[in-house]
Amino acid sequence: MKIGIDFDNTIASYDTLFHEVALRENFISRRWSGCGKTELRNYLRTQPHGEKTWMKLQGLVYGKYMHLAKLMPNVANFLLSCNVRNHELFIISHKTEYGHYDPEQIPLRKKALKWMDANRFFDLEYFGIDKRNVFFADTREEKVEKIAHLKCNWFIDDLPEVFEEHLFPLEVNKILFGSYEPLIFSKITVLNSWEKIFKNILGQTTDKDITTWANRMMGKPIHHIEKIAGRGNSKVYKIKTTSEDAYALKQYPNMVTDKRPRLTTEFNTLQLLHQHNITHVPKSIEKSEELNIGLYEWIDGENVVQPNLDDLEQAIAFVKQLHILSQNIDKNNINIASECCLSFDELVNQIDNRLLKLENNSFQELSTFIETVFKPLWAEAKDKSLFYWSIEDRENLLPIEKQTLSPSDFGFHNSIKMDDGSLTFLDFDYFGWDDPVKLTADFIWHPAMNLDKDQKDIWQKAMLKIFNDDKYFEDRLNATMPLYGLRWALIILNEFLPGFADRRKEAGESKSYEIKKVREIQLKKAHTYCEKVKIMVSQVTFA
Repeated sequence: MKIGIDFDNTIASYDTLFHEVALRENFISRRWSGCGKTELRNYLRTQPHGEKTWMKLQGLVYGKYMHLAKLMPNVANFLLSCNVRNHELFIISHKTEYGHYDPEQIPLRKKALKWMDANRFFDLEYFGIDKRNVFFADTREEKVEKIAHLKCNWFIDDLPEVFEEHLFPLEVNKILFGSYEPLIFSKITVLNSWEKIFKNILGQTTDKDITTWANRMMGKPIHHIEKIAGRGNSKVYKIKTTSEDAYALKQYPNMVTDKRPRLTTEFNTLQLLHQHNITHVPKSIEKSEELNIGLYEWIDGENVVQPNLDDLEQAIAFVKQLHILSQNIDKNNINIASECCLSFDELVNQIDNRLLKLENNSFQELSTFIETVFKPLWAEAKDKSLFYWSIEDRENLLPIEKQTLSPSDFGFHNSIKMDDGSLTFLDFDYFGWDDPVKLTADFIWHPAMNLDKDQKDIWQKAMLKIFNDDKYFEDRLNATMPLYGLRWALIILNEFLPGFADRRKEAGESKSYEIKKVREIQLKKAHTYCEKVKIMVSQVTFA
C-alpha cells in the first residue's frame, strides 16, 4: 500500500512555535491572549501590513526555527507501524525553496529534511522512509500531479484546498486532518487525530504494533505481551524481554482529545517519589513522548476488592508521606493536580461545567434526572455550603502552604496488594498540588471504593490529624462534602457524553461492553449518590 502524507501541520506540529516566534520577533505583545495558529494568523492580518507579517512569520517558523517543531501527537506510532507492515510512505509537501520576506534566505526544504533526519525518518530501524520518497512542490498543482504520478492509495493533508484541486486523482482515498465539519467535504474522510487515522487505514492496534513501539523505545527484543484489562482511559500491557524481566507498558490517551501531559506527569512523579524514599509506587524505567508510552516496573499482586484495616492504614501512611514531602520540597517545580479545586468558586464552576455538558443530551431519563433530582439538590447544597464560606475564601485560591501533593485519583482501585500484604499505589498521571479536602472527599466518594462506615470515619479522623496545621480544614471539608458527592454524581454520567464511551471501550477493548446497559447502571448510581447527598444536606442547618 502506498500512503502519501503532507508535511507542515500534518506531520510537523507548530502549534506553540508560531506563538513563541511571534513573541520573539515582536509581531505580538505578551498581552495578546489568543490561542493557536489560526487565531494568530487572523489577528496579524487585521494589523497594518498584516499579510506580509504573517508570511514573514511562516518563513521564520518553517526555516530559522524549524528545529523547534514537534512531531504531531501519535504520528510516530503510525509511521513505525507502517514500516513494520511494509507500507510505502511518501512525504509530499507544498514548500517553496525560500521563505517570503526572509533576508537570510534560509533554505526551507533543507531545513525540513534536516528535521526529518534528526527525528529518524530515514533510519531503517525506525520510520524507515526512503529519502527519495520526499518531494517538495512549488505549487499545489505540482503537488497534486506528484500524488497522481506516484499512484498513492491514500493521501493525508490538513488543507482542504489540496483535495479541491480539479486534477486531484479520484481514485485516491482522501483524509483531511483537522477539526473540520465532515458534512462540508463529500467523499473526504475528516479525522482530527493520528490515532483515528491509524485505525482508519491500518485497523486496530495489534500486539505486534505495541511490541514494535516498546522495542524501539527500549532497544531490547520483546518476547511476551499481555494486555491488562480495566485500566481506565489508558492501555496497559505486561511485557517481558528475553531476559524474563517484566515491565508495565502504558499507552496514554491521545493528546489531541486530552491535552494534559499525563505521560510526563506520571513518569516524573514516580521518579520524584523514589528520590524521596517514598517507595510504595512503581519505578519509572523509560518513556517516549513521541510515542506517548511509558515503561514502568511490573508489580505482581492482586487487586484490593474488600479493603481491611491494614490496607486503610497503609493508604493513610502514604498520604502522610506525601504531605511531609509537600512541606519540604520546592513548590515551583510541580504543577497543580488535574481538576484540582483550590477555592469554593472553582469547585462550583467545575460542577456547573459538567452539568452544562450533560444537559445537552437526547436521553429522556437523563434529562428527567437532571431537572427533577439533580438541579434542585444542587441549588440547596450550594446555598448551604456557601453559608460557611467567607467571600474572600470563596474566590481566592487556597494558599500554597495549605495545599498538599495529591495523586488526584487516589484509592484502593489504584493499588496492588503483594503477597506480604503491602500495597503499591498506581496511576499518578493527574498528580500535583491540590486542596487536601478534595483528596479526603474523593477517597470517600469515589465509586470504585468499597468502604464501610467505620472505615470512612477512620479515614476522615486520620485526615483531620494529618492536616491539623490548617485550622479551617475541618470546616472546609464539612461544607464541601455534599458538593463533592454531587460532582461524582456527574462524573459517573460521563458515559452519556459524545465519544466518551468509544474511548472507554477502545481503552479496554472489551467485546462485552454494552453502552445502553452501562448507561442504565451509571444513572442508577447517580440517583444513589443524590440520595446520600440529600441526607447529608438535610442534616445541615443555618446557624
